Amino acid sequence: MKKFIIILLIVSGLSSQAQNTKIIVLKQFLSDIIKVDAMKLNKQQPIISINQIAQEKAEKAITINRESIGSALLEAKNYKYCLISVDSHTLLRVISFKDNSPSGAWRTAMPLCKGYIQRSGVLHEKKDYLKNLIGRPDSQIRTMYLFN
Repeated sequence: MKKFIIILLIVSGLSSQAQNTKIIVLKQFLSDIIKVDAMKLNKQQPIISINQIAQEKAEKAITINRESIGSALLEAKNYKYCLISVDSHTLLRVISFKDNSPSGAWRTAMPLCKGYIQRSGVLHEKKDYLKNLIGRPDSQIRTMYLFN
């Protein structure tokens, strides 16, 4: 029984450490765009909290879908930073509008991005064209946050 309790304590400690690591990684990812208070982030799903903060601090927020993404990306070129979130699991930033790839599904050229996708509670760092990171147009909520 003692062994079980010790193992349980170790596992819960590792889980807590993983949650803190997620928050540290996302804070660093956003450090030049917005300041994030780690204490205010949802430890299980920090992207939800970041979406709320970005909504408040962005100069402009645009819901993107197949019809609006082309004009939204054109507008984003006039801003210093462009963050894009997909529901509560993906947070990206555009790193190059010049390096882009056409998308048939989205009907526009998609810029190169980097960011994080959370799957099964684990953040996975990704760098690819936007079309490969946000998937095909569907009912997921995709939001673009623009900052100067």
